[in-house]
Amino acid sequence: MLRHDWNALRTGDHVLVHHTVKEADRLIAGVVTAVAATGGSNDIEVRLNVNGRSELVRPQRLHVHHDPIESDGSCWRCSSPRPVPATTKRRGG
Repeated sequence: MLRHDWNALRTGDHVLVHHTVKEADRLIAGVVTAVAATGGSNDIEVRLNVNGRSELVRPQRLHVHHDPIESDGSCWRCSSPRPVPATTKRRGG
């Protein structure tokens, strides 16, 4: 998210956050719960619903998108192909 958009976030705004869950980077919907103005980028707290549990996070601004997403292709996490999980074959015998 660009700094101008980041600093414009307010409590109650809906966002999407790149968050690691079970070692996989996922885009999870959240709601801004706190904004602390600073000299540069604001400090933002977001409440996520992860696997049925509420979790508070303080993401970096480059890990956050507006909800609904305004994808312009500039997010390397969103534009990169998803990794294919490795399969383990057991040998019989």
